Amino acid sequence: MNIRKLGIAAVGAAMAFGTLFAAAPAQAATTNSWEVKCRQFQFNEVVSGGWTEFWASCSGNTVTIKGKVYDSAADNRCIVLKIYWPSEKRWDTSRKACPKNTNQSFTFTGLKAANPWAHLSSVPAG
Repeated sequence: MNIRKLGIAAVGAAMAFGTLFAAAPAQAATTNSWEVKCRQFQFNEVVSGGWTEFWASCSGNTVTIKGKVYDSAADNRCIVLKIYWPSEKRWDTSRKACPKNTNQSFTFTGLKAANPWAHLSSVPAG
């Protein structure tokens, strides 16, 4: 493959990835995304107006993600954690944490064949 074709392929892949994880218009959710790997310590991630804390544990080819989402702002928005399981092509979504000083617990289980992705968002209440 020549350099020009390689460059075009890379741009196409980047655009496809960006479309998959792109945020909606400016007034929509703020999002923080990362790959989840089994660890012996707690994940702590933050978005405007809230945060999540959870642990990811593995047993065989199964991952269990257990924790909470927290709303920390009186901004008419809620905090939500979504987990994407690439090997299963499915999503798990926490309940919305809102209003301010509210939290929601969650436990998700899926296959570890590919590491899951976490997406923490601040979304409109309602």
